[in-house]
Amino acid sequence: MVRKGKDTNSVYGLLFLGGLVCFAVAFHQWSYTQLITAGHQAVAEQRFDSQHYEQANRFWFANQALLLFNQSILAYKARNFTRAADQLRRVSSMTNNPELRTRALYNLGVVMLALDEVKGAAELFKEALRLDPEDKAAKFNLELLYQGVLRKEEGHGEASLQQAPGLGQDQDKKDYQGDAGRSTPKSGI
Repeated sequence: MVRKGKDTNSVYGLLFLGGLVCFAVAFHQWSYTQLITAGHQAVAEQRFDSQHYEQANRFWFANQALLLFNQSILAYKARNFTRAADQLRRVSSMTNNPELRTRALYNLGVVMLALDEVKGAAELFKEALRLDPEDKAAKFNLELLYQGVLRKEEGHGEASLQQAPGLGQDQDKKDYQGDAGRSTPKSGI
């Protein structure tokens, strides 16, 4: 009978330690979630000095590609297109998630448009369409580029992104974010 009591105490001890480990993991996950939420809030409020995503990157089991993708959205909104392009290139090469890779390629195409690299943007939209043939925003932007810019560059006169269909005389490239998915980054992952 004494032996059975020791076994019971060992089981209770293990259960207690298991509970402590579960509590520690839950607190860790809660802290990580709070940083991600604060990072999303900073993007929504366009506070470009936020370091929440960088801090979340230090946590165990952090999704590095997803955090880098979120950082690229922040860089894009801060109009730091070079940094956003670098981050999106890294995301597209490091992730195995097809949805994240498609969004990274699409967003990189949008960034390339902001940098006036039209042919590079078209190639990225094509690559995004190879991964997701139903991506309406990539189809729209590729068609817009082909109709308004790329076809004219092949010898039918000078053309620029400002002359693309859908852009009125009073709009400039920075306002090129109208409806129907026109050249806005996708961030909802």
